Amino acid sequence: MKRIVLLLVIMLVCAFGVQAQRDVQFSQYNFALGYYNPAVAGLSGNLDLVGLYRIQWLGWKNAPKTMFASAGMPFRFLKKEHGIGLVVVSDTESSLYSNMTVGLQYSFLKKLGKGTLRIGVQPGMLSLTAGGGEIITPVDSAGNAGGTDPAIPTSKTEAKTFDLNLGIYYATDKWYAGMAVTHVLEPEIDEENISTFVNRGYNFVGGYNIKTNNPLFELQPSIFVKTDLVNYQIDVTAKAVYGRKYSAGLAWRKDDAIVVLLGAVLGKIEGGYAYDFPISVVRKGTTGSHELFLKYRMQLSKPKTGKSKHKSVRLL
Repeated sequence: MKRIVLLLVIMLVCAFGVQAQRDVQFSQYNFALGYYNPAVAGLSGNLDLVGLYRIQWLGWKNAPKTMFASAGMPFRFLKKEHGIGLVVVSDTESSLYSNMTVGLQYSFLKKLGKGTLRIGVQPGMLSLTAGGGEIITPVDSAGNAGGTDPAIPTSKTEAKTFDLNLGIYYATDKWYAGMAVTHVLEPEIDEENISTFVNRGYNFVGGYNIKTNNPLFELQPSIFVKTDLVNYQIDVTAKAVYGRKYSAGLAWRKDDAIVVLLGAVLGKIEGGYAYDFPISVVRKGTTGSHELFLKYRMQLSKPKTGKSKHKSVRLL
């Protein structure tokens, strides 16, 4: 086991020189689109407070954990519709490596055809933390654990850098599609214990709202793709919604997992749960991954005319 941990540490240190971060994965990606695409800021037409917590590969020691939080709302300025938002993501990949993203989002809206086109930008800060007390260092000349390697940090080292995301998103009453570029400037860090850059990422999301013969039932298929032009990941989701309050679905993530999705809306609160059943080799050491989602929606005040100033664009 120590040899395996040591090998992982060496691989991690080597990775510091080529790639420090890949955009994190959410099974309930439609509820965390603010992480991937800043154009969705203020999308629902309400003030939305969103929280999502994911624990990856339950059963592994120091299993990766991700926390996502966002706040977004629309506003009107100079007779134009806009959106604004704040996102915070904490991604703990292991006891040795973690990162945090904090970003401010702005989106500009324009009616186009039967839908609305949104263009968004997200300037922010990316914080990387490496090292820690649980690192197992190489063996010394006598074969005893506890050797040293100047390339492996034995204490926590943190570094920060500017980050930038861009995105577009188009939605009608029946379908939506969005594209975004994350880490546009490929931020680079070169410090004593951390030398790395973050690859530019690309993602695409699309979905459709299918009416059935029963007006209480709707089908909402969707697809999500993200890539750094070297590796890619595809999620295909099929979800059924009853009475616009209760939902259940299945998703398939290529070479990774089958996902069960459940959700409910109770007044101003919406919640969801996702369970990932692994179909890759990691299934030998884990019972799966779990993800919890919670959103509080506050309806914005209406003008005296009785009509809302904010055009609601439904997130399917």
